[in-house]
This record gives sequence, structure tokens and C-alpha cells, in this order.
Amino acid sequence: MKSKLFLDSGAYSAWTNKTEVNIQDYINFIKEHKDDIETYSCLDDIKSPEKTWENQKEMERQGLSPLPVWHVMENDSFLEKAMQYNYFAVGGMSLDSSVARKNRFDYVFSKVCTKKTDYFPSHKIHGFGLSAPNLLIAYPWYSVDSTSWVQYSRYGLILVPNLKNGKPSYSEAPYTIAVSSRSKAVGDSKHFRNFAPMEREWITAYCLSKGFSMGRTLFKSVKKGYELKENEKWTDRKIKNRVEVVVEKGLCCDGEARDAYNLLYFIELEKNQPTYPWRWTGHRKSFFD
Repeated sequence: MKSKLFLDSGAYSAWTNKTEVNIQDYINFIKEHKDDIETYSCLDDIKSPEKTWENQKEMERQGLSPLPVWHVMENDSFLEKAMQYNYFAVGGMSLDSSVARKNRFDYVFSKVCTKKTDYFPSHKIHGFGLSAPNLLIAYPWYSVDSTSWVQYSRYGLILVPNLKNGKPSYSEAPYTIAVSSRSKAVGDSKHFRNFAPMEREWITAYCLSKGFSMGRTLFKSVKKGYELKENEKWTDRKIKNRVEVVVEKGLCCDGEARDAYNLLYFIELEKNQPTYPWRWTGHRKSFFD
């Protein structure tokens, strides 16, 4: 069976890059690729909730059924509009602090998980740009998306679950650990190499259990005109006076490996969540409490 896609309008990316998405182009694209798309969102406007709803109605006028979008910094009247639909999206995550986001999520889910529904969600909610593990596990999201999980790898980080009774636990936020040999955190306590031996041993064993070695590299200074050998790469491509030598390929020196490892964490996180829908009362830290 062919998998179908959830299509994001790309409005946030366009906003951050100071460009625009043309609504008619977006509508035409959806219609052209309708056989490959299962769900698609409204073309939202970060700056104007009014414009977002104009776009919602225009897309509906042209025969489409987009997910309405409500941003966390918008007022209740626009949330009420979104709740006229059985499935809606919550956006604007990065425009608020983590504390403010949690407060807004508490509010949204208190609106859909009520005594009337025995605290099960009455609406399906999609979280745009949501990859913070503690927020993923705290609420009964129907769906979420984010590309920011890739940034963990770009900054030389891996996600390691907490231990509970000697076993990995996904009921709490994971440890975020710097492992890259070129990380700015190499000199402080946040870097893997500076952890206590017992901690390094457990983290290494956990990574190996998932099919990833930590790896090992060396560095050397070189003179102008030096040509890279196999398993070598510049630490600075402009200056070219220092080389990283990969002795053993692994998480410390391979960004693609970190991508794959961190993606696996989120797959494991999903597997360890309860079957949707689940009850949310607003009084628990997570669904395991």
C-alpha cells in the first residue's frame, strides 16, 4: 500500500526567509498531487490570524478541506474557530518560550479533554514544529511534525533516554548529550568525554544496542597545501590548517549517523506512547503518572 503525505504549506519557512507562498500556487499543487496527499494544512499567516482564516475559506471555496491552523499567541476567538473542525493544527511554536508554550498547550487540551468526554480528546490536534520530547509525551497529540530534530545532529548532539529500574524510560525528557569531537562543549561537563566512567559506559552500551558506536577521532595541524587523505576532513574549510582524522567512524564524527540515531529515538518514543486517544486531565506530568 502506497504511503500518503501530510502536507505543510511552508508558511513558517517562507516567513523566516522573508518570502511568500502564493495561495493559488498552493491550491494548484494540492490538486495536482491529490493522490499522494492524505492531509494538508491551511496556508496560514504568522502575522495575521484574519488572513489565515481568509485563506481557509478560499481553499474551501475551491473545493479543498484543509486543516485550520491556530497559533499559540492568538486569542480565544480564533481557537473557537479552529474548534469548529474535528481536526485542527496548532502552530507558532517557536515564537513562544517553552514555559509559555506549555501553558498554552495546557489551555488548549483543557478545552478538548473535558469531563463531558471523560477527559478523552474531543478533537484531533496536530502540532506544527513540535519535537521537544517533554511536550510530545505530555499531551494526547493526534499528529506532530518537525524538522528541528535534525538540528540535534547538526550541533553534535544525541538523545539518550532516562533510566527507570535499569531500563530506558520514555516517560520523561531524554538527556541531550554533546558527542561531536568538534563540539564547542568539548571542554565542559556537558560533553560525553567528560562524563564519569560509569556514565560513559552505559551510554556507549545503549548506543551499541541500537547499532551505533561512539567512534574515535584525532586532530593534527597541517601546513599550507596539505592534501586530505582517506578518513580525513578539514575542521575549517577556509583556513585549512587543522585536520580531523577519523580513527573509528561513529556518532562523534558522523552527522548522518547522529541523524539516524536521533530519528530512532523518536521512533522508540512513538512506540512507547499509549494508543491514541488517551485521557488527559491536566494534573499529570505524563501519561505514565
